[in-house]
This record gives sequence, C-alpha cells and structure tokens, in this order.
Amino acid sequence: MVRQSAIWPFFDHVCVINLDSRPDRWQAMQSQFERLGVAGNIQRFAAVRPPADIVDRPELAPLRAFLLKVDGESEHLPAKLRATWGCTQSHLEVIRLAQASGWPQVLVLEDDCELEPYSLPVLRRVARQLEGQSWDMIYLGGTYKKGGRFRRHSANLDEVGRIRLAHAYLVHERLYGRILAEAERAGLPIDWYYSERLQPQVRSFMVRPVLAYQRLHDMSDIEAVVRQPEFKTRRELRRIWSRIRYSMF
Repeated sequence: MVRQSAIWPFFDHVCVINLDSRPDRWQAMQSQFERLGVAGNIQRFAAVRPPADIVDRPELAPLRAFLLKVDGESEHLPAKLRATWGCTQSHLEVIRLAQASGWPQVLVLEDDCELEPYSLPVLRRVARQLEGQSWDMIYLGGTYKKGGRFRRHSANLDEVGRIRLAHAYLVHERLYGRILAEAERAGLPIDWYYSERLQPQVRSFMVRPVLAYQRLHDMSDIEAVVRQPEFKTRRELRRIWSRIRYSMF
C-alpha cells in the first residue's frame, strides 16, 4: 500500500548517485521512495565514469598507496582504484551541484541504500531535536570506528566522529567549499576523508536508530563482491523494536 506523499523533514534536496549501467538500482530507489511515501526534490545524479587512463595518472599515486596499504597488492587493485576514484568524484560533483544551486543542505544517497520503513517518523523527531542546534553533517547510517567521539545528544541523535561509509548522509552548505578544496587532495576514499580528516573538526551526528543500510545480495561496485547478510541478534532486535515503536507515529 502506497502512503500519502510527504516531504522530507527539515531538508529539501536529495541526490541519488547512480551509474548509467545500473538502471535497476535507480528503479529500486524510486520504488523505495514510493513505499516510504516521500516526495520533494529527489533527483538522480549520473555517477562519474573513470576514464580509461585514470589508473596511470600521477595524481592518483596517494590513493594507490593508500589502497596498497589497506588491501595489499592484488590483481583487483586497478579496478578498485578506478571505482574508488569514480565514487569520490561522484560525491564531489553532487557537492559542487549543491553549492552552485545555493542549496542550504543536501542529502546524498548511493543507489544501493536501503532506508528503514520508519525513516520519516524518526526524521520528524530529529527535526524537532535539531531546533536551535548547529550541525555540519548528519549520517542516516554508517559504521562507527573506535577512537572517534560518541556521545548521546538527544533521543534520536548521537554526536559522533569517525563514521565510515557514505551511502546516506546530509551535508550543510557551510562545508561545501571545504570538502571541494580538501577531499581530492587527501588521497583517501571519500568516506575515509570524511571520517579521518573532516569529522574530527566539524559537528557531525548519527541518527538513532540507524535508518540506512547498504543493500544486501547486491554486487558492490568498489569491492566487486556480493554483500551477504550477517545476522546480529542485538541489531535485529533493535530494528524490530524500532518498527513497533515508530510505526505508531
């Protein structure tokens, strides 16, 4: 049953990064928005395709060194280097679009993002809890890495640092220029740049409960592996409780 359309709480612009070669993923995202009953300025952003010679360009030497350090030497390194570069460029182009368009913030989604059915009720609460608060980034999902800050801010927000993954996050306009100036030169995947360089110096939040996951049983364009489900009892119990709790609002 399709719900009556609603606008996204407290933000107006949503960009879904989608490869031209994956119309199935864009269709899946559209179906998901329809099920959630959300409307507004949701647009597809064509992911950047790496040029054939990108692997040999000297400006990618820092990123190559980083991937070698993390993953070691592998026959898959050139493909991962291309995909990682393309992913970073795609995110930066969305930020550039938001800046040029004068958007006060933008929600960036990757096309393998799965949103929980209770996302809108939670985001409405988040909107109320942010009143009078300044923020720079808000993650709808991600992985917390040890060593970063993590403290409870409100019922549905944790103030965080060192959040990895970039499949669903909001960026405030005050960060556009900085991201565009720093991210490419950092020589890191975009989510590592955010977690290791940017988040320690800005005010970033994670929504509680987590609203966005990367789709399972789907081939990762960067890792070239199919994501398999990993059952974790505590996490699944939290999701069941959240479905019960927030479906009432």
